[in-house]
Amino acid sequence: MANGLSITNLTYVSGSNQLQFTISWQNSWRISSGPANWDAVWVFVKRQTCGANGVWSHAILSNSSAAHTIVTNGSELTIDAVADGMGVFIRRNDYALGNVASTVVNIQLTNSYTPNMTPNVLDNFKVIGLEMVFVPQGSFYAGDGRPTNTSNFNVGASTPVLITGATQSSGLGVFSHYVSAATYGCPSPLPATFPLGYNSFYCMKYEISEQNVVDYLNTLTYTQQVSALSYWGTGSRLPNQSGQAWDWNSAYNNITISTAGTNSTIPAIFSSNYPYHSCGSLDWVSFASYLDWSGLRPMSEFEFEKACRGNNGGGPAGVPNTPIPYEYPWGNTLLNSTTANNYPSTTEYQSSIYDGSCNCSWGNYTRGGYTAVTNTNRSQSGATYYGIMDMGGNIWEQCVGGGSGYDYSNFTTANGNASLNANTGAANIAGWPTYGGPASGTINRGGNAWSSNFTTNPYWYRVGTSDREGYNGPINGNIDDNRTRYYGQGGRGVRTF
Repeated sequence: MANGLSITNLTYVSGSNQLQFTISWQNSWRISSGPANWDAVWVFVKRQTCGANGVWSHAILSNSSAAHTIVTNGSELTIDAVADGMGVFIRRNDYALGNVASTVVNIQLTNSYTPNMTPNVLDNFKVIGLEMVFVPQGSFYAGDGRPTNTSNFNVGASTPVLITGATQSSGLGVFSHYVSAATYGCPSPLPATFPLGYNSFYCMKYEISEQNVVDYLNTLTYTQQVSALSYWGTGSRLPNQSGQAWDWNSAYNNITISTAGTNSTIPAIFSSNYPYHSCGSLDWVSFASYLDWSGLRPMSEFEFEKACRGNNGGGPAGVPNTPIPYEYPWGNTLLNSTTANNYPSTTEYQSSIYDGSCNCSWGNYTRGGYTAVTNTNRSQSGATYYGIMDMGGNIWEQCVGGGSGYDYSNFTTANGNASLNANTGAANIAGWPTYGGPASGTINRGGNAWSSNFTTNPYWYRVGTSDREGYNGPINGNIDDNRTRYYGQGGRGVRTF
């Protein structure tokens, strides 16, 4: 249940070991100028054996683009395979704007699964799609040149940091190359393997939704679900309890157990009353696990700024967009808190159209992209330069970065491989931070709708593209090693292509 994405009519063709389905989505584009980018759908497959415990495995797809076919609408769409076979990207083949009509697609399975399984023609399948945006290769500025806020990316007093191909190839180096003091950066030099944002990547168009998390929870084993519930601090909350909330009191998301599981064997089934809402109170452990499970990875805070500020034209010949002091992800210094009509529903939309539209007043999380309605421009819809929604406001974006002593220099562009810890369900990708909280190698960027009420609190600047107030871990709330229990912590994944 992404924003207008539909995957239906799923059929398994056992003779050719293929899955056929119909896909369509709204608000798609591919353009040759300006951002020179496109949107796409990241499609991946989960397969469940028909045994007693019903374990779900991640299906490895063919890494040859030619093995996957567009059956109808062939001139409009194309399929890009990926080297590790964790999924495929389905995107526009033509330069156009608008909705993608219903299209029949065949994707080719292999005989590899994570965890390993013995396939059967009676197995169950889930085909899951996430709307993504392609961020092209190119130089960009990190930091907006503001004269205050010493934690900001800068060289000297207030000069933004230019990230180029040479910077990425050699590494950014010691903290003094990008921040004013050691406490604001990484204690070890950032090497060439650290994603500084110059190279291209895909970024989720919307924040992780409650339905995204439900899909994830419903493929875990009973033992992994026990661990997922225990992050809220009590062993009495188990998957065999119908109605049990996934978070500590269901105050900040609406995910609950709709069908209780059976001790140690059959997992619970989770559901959400507001599946289309962005998921708040998403701890780092669950966040990283979701990204590993889906074949994505966390973004670095440099990639966050690249995705917001951009490069005009993409590629080495593109021109990095000039930073504006105190700018927001929609490219100017205007900020207007919006409210959603038809809240809560699948048809939420902003009640009035303003420049600098942002869900940053005290209230509830909303459907991703609800501010983008007919004829709104980038500022009025709150979109980044590349067309990514809600990078400022709604919920915090969890990124790799920050300061205060944690060494995150070994973080790389390694994507998730769906090989979760069998007992805890935690991600196990080398270099990823293992927990959130102070000095953990994680940082919250982009503000949220719970602690950024600029009418009564001086927190509005946290929505800014270059604000790094969270360099020492999550902002506000009771912070422990696993989860920010209050306010709107969430995020989205990226993938190196």
